[in-house]
Amino acid sequence: MPTLLKNISSLITVNSAGKGFKTGAEMNDIGEIKNGAILFKEKIEWVGTTDEAEELFKNGELKANTILDGTGKTVMPGFVDSHTHIVFAGSRADEFARRLRGESYQTIAAEGGGILKTMRAVRESGVEQLAETGRKLAHSAMRMGTTTMEIKSGYGLTLESELNQLRAAKLLQSELPLKIVTTFLGAHDIPPEFRENREQYIDLVCNEMIPAVAEEGLAEYCDAFTDTGYFTLEETERIFTTALKHGLKLRIHADELSNVEAAALGAKLGAKSADHLLFISDSGIEALKSSGTVATLLPGTAYTLKLPYAPARKIIDAGVKTALATDCNPGSCFCENMQLILSLACTNMKMSVEEAITAATLNGAEALGLSQQTGSLEVAKSADIIMLDTPDYANLVYHFGTNHVENVWIGGQRLAF
Repeated sequence: MPTLLKNISSLITVNSAGKGFKTGAEMNDIGEIKNGAILFKEKIEWVGTTDEAEELFKNGELKANTILDGTGKTVMPGFVDSHTHIVFAGSRADEFARRLRGESYQTIAAEGGGILKTMRAVRESGVEQLAETGRKLAHSAMRMGTTTMEIKSGYGLTLESELNQLRAAKLLQSELPLKIVTTFLGAHDIPPEFRENREQYIDLVCNEMIPAVAEEGLAEYCDAFTDTGYFTLEETERIFTTALKHGLKLRIHADELSNVEAAALGAKLGAKSADHLLFISDSGIEALKSSGTVATLLPGTAYTLKLPYAPARKIIDAGVKTALATDCNPGSCFCENMQLILSLACTNMKMSVEEAITAATLNGAEALGLSQQTGSLEVAKSADIIMLDTPDYANLVYHFGTNHVENVWIGGQRLAF
């Protein structure tokens, strides 16, 4: 029998009438229903006002065996965190402290820190060790309202360690209620043993890693860090062409440290999402709009690295599909809290609260190819629902630095914390 939530002070549906995303001014329409009600089992069965629900119950048209009161609460779709690196090993707290003293991310990386420090720890870890780090972060993220999450590899940079990261992510996928999408990111950096022969490492990614990932069914997507000091446009195109041949879809780390027209490349090759975009060009924005590629913005990374924020206003106003995600990782943004990401987006990227909610739910689902299944509270979609202990959704941003989430349902299953 279904569960009914009624007397909801603010029911946020982010209803898209089946379109699966919102752009431009549409992002401000979050489908708020005052005194709302929602009926669900594994999937959502009905959405409306409490008065309508009570009339339908009186007539026998709706039934529920669990009825919960939402007086003084906000109910909305669970957050879709479409860019994370939560399966890793080791700590880079010391590097964070160095950056606070004025050293740059690039300087630390050049000394063997950054991604390469995590790489060494990952190579020394087994699947269960890697999964345990991810498990703790995933549980924390769910407590703060995340119901769908992407997880990338990219910290092993050998065939076996990359496979182990993805196996760890798949282990979490099998044991947690959280919806998890996996991404292969062997092209995250050039490991030190190949620094004098980049081509040989790219051969390894294309000829061994991608085929092995595809054969074992470990990832849905392939990603590459395409930027100054990392992978060139030509290298990325070769990697992505190989990935497509093996049935993997694409997403891209693009134009984070400088403008290399990586977003435009991702758009040209049909990437589902281009992420970071701190230095995206006007032509890159136009390419994303034309291709339908989602611009996934990661304000927590700009905040941590003290970099300029992505030009969210320009991207949204251009009509590009726009999502928000945490980029939770051990080096440049150790944060799994989507509520904080919304606050950063509104305060520092000039997004409205409504735009941020849309970007963190429906458009995040679109970035993962899941917007017909989750990301909004619409009939027949998965009952991925969060209840906030606040009567006004604006408190997500206004009252920042706290966890507003009181209850979480994933696929209709109420989580116990």
